[in-house]
Order: sequence, then C-alpha cells, then structure tokens
Amino acid sequence: MQGYITLATGDRFYIELAINLALSIKLNDPKRPICLIMDEGATLPEEYTPYIDEIAYLKSKPGFHGCLNKLRVNEVSPYEESLFIDSDCILLKNDMDRHWSKFQAPGFKIAGGKVTKGNWYGFDIQDVIKTLGINYIVQMNSGVFYFRKSQETEHFFETALRLVNDHKDLLGTYHRNKLQLADEPFIGAAQGLLWITPLSYTPEEGAIMITTIQSEDIKFDPFTQTSIMTRKTDFRLLGRFLPRKRVAHSPSIAHFVKLKPKSIYLRISDQLRGQYGLQRFNK
Repeated sequence: MQGYITLATGDRFYIELAINLALSIKLNDPKRPICLIMDEGATLPEEYTPYIDEIAYLKSKPGFHGCLNKLRVNEVSPYEESLFIDSDCILLKNDMDRHWSKFQAPGFKIAGGKVTKGNWYGFDIQDVIKTLGINYIVQMNSGVFYFRKSQETEHFFETALRLVNDHKDLLGTYHRNKLQLADEPFIGAAQGLLWITPLSYTPEEGAIMITTIQSEDIKFDPFTQTSIMTRKTDFRLLGRFLPRKRVAHSPSIAHFVKLKPKSIYLRISDQLRGQYGLQRFNK
C-alpha cells in the first residue's frame, strides 16, 4: 500500500500544521491514506481523527528533536511505500500519481542534485567529500521524500544515523532554536556514501515540491488545483549572488517554510478547515 506520512512531534502547533496538510491530501489525493507520526504518549484531538487514517508513535531518543526525527520515520511507517511530507506543506494539485510513478525505487529516493563544491549549512562541501571519501553529496530540501520497506531503505537510514553518531562535528548544523540538528546534511551525505542518484524535475514538467522562499507572483488554490509561482535563479560573481532570470514553476506541493508568505498559508488553511467543518487554524 502507498501512503503519506508526516511528523507532528513536539508542540501542539505541529499537529495543527499536520492537519492542514492532511486536509489538502484528502481533497486532492483521497485514495491514499495518511499516517500522523506523534510522540509516544501524545493524543490526537478527537475532532481531527476522521482525517487521519493511521497514527504511529515515535519513542523519544536523546539528541533527536524536530526535523532530525525524519531519519527515524522508516521505523514506524505502516505503509509498504511511504511518501514523507513536512507538516508545513500543502498539496495543491491532484496529479500525485505521476510523482508516485517517478519515485519508484527499491529504497530511498528524493529530488535534488549532486554537488561537489560550495558551501551548505555552513560547511565546505569539498571538505566533507574528502573526509568521508565520497564523490558527491546530494543537495536538496527534505520536505518530501520516498521510501519503501526494504533492506535498501534500512541500509540508507542506518547510514544516515551512523553519520549523526560519527560525524556530527563535520555535518551537524543547528537550526535557530539551537535544539534541532538539521537533517538534510546527513541525508545528502548518506546518498553520496551509497551512490544514490537523486531525481530531478524541470520547471516545465512541474516539480513535486518547491519552497515559497524568495518566490513571487504566488497564486495557490488547492480547490481549483492552481499552482503558479515565480522564483529568481541566481549566479555568483566576485563572491556576490546576482539575479539572473525569473523562472515560472507549478509545484504539486507548496512548502511554506516558516509559514511564509503567511497571508497565503492562512487563507488556504482556513479554507480547507472550513470545507471540512473545522475551526480556523490556531496559529
């Protein structure tokens, strides 16, 4: 069975975000179930239970908070094939069949690109490659990724966790709250160690997910499957990033990092909640 999973650990706020995501999935891909991953001992409010098909509980683990728990979701997912989506995302289009087909793999798969130089999360990529003895790391946004139950998947997540244990000084970068270690450097390096090739999308075909960071002309509506946005691509000249051109995108999933632009996120979440008879988003 194919199904969606999302993390709702920590504050109640993340449950509220996850419900907004779940409602957008119920609207635009109702044939696939949704699993909410919660802290052991947490309770889902009764009014939300009709919109969540499964609940999985993640045991606490020292040093693992927030997004770093993405490296453990394979331990509790109930599905043969899982598509993880960050809780601050909204599914905008009803075209997920094409993405599930594209992501088919024996193990872990994510959209991104191989990189061999530059800076990422405050570290030098060439230093990481040299230290780990790999040829590349995969640079990506881990807001969406795929895996199926298999030895390949277990090996991938074990490798990522081993990097957390053995190379935290090399790859570890804390988010602003100084509590959550970023998961993406470990995911990217693990793919390099295991020679995993990421997927790629062109703007013309429409990516599975794009963040709203530095986006303009945003027109999103999950009820009409409208997904239009533009982003500026940049190039570097004498140490400075200069704008090059504006590129139009139509992602199936919008990733509202820090819930920005907030007015658009609030409008969509409240419309979704109104559609299903729920109270407005408690932000």
